[in-house]
Amino acid sequence: MTETDRRLLEGAPSLFGIVADPEDDGNPCVVAWGHQLADRAVTSWFLADGSLEVAVFGSAEAALETAETLYPARLVWVPPGCSVA
Repeated sequence: MTETDRRLLEGAPSLFGIVADPEDDGNPCVVAWGHQLADRAVTSWFLADGSLEVAVFGSAEAALETAETLYPARLVWVPPGCSVA
């Protein structure tokens, strides 16, 4: 990675997932994922019918609070430079 790449990536969004066990069957899964920008978090939610919805929150923590109204959940941050493919 070049110094220019490093400089450009300094402002890159942080990636996160929201993990929960919506079926309460001992099999937690990622129910939402998104990226945290300086002033908001853009989040994709997997809905019960299998569809996907995009929502914007003030922060990843605010997205987690919404998930927690449905079931116990936790926020997982993807470390910078980590490949999730």
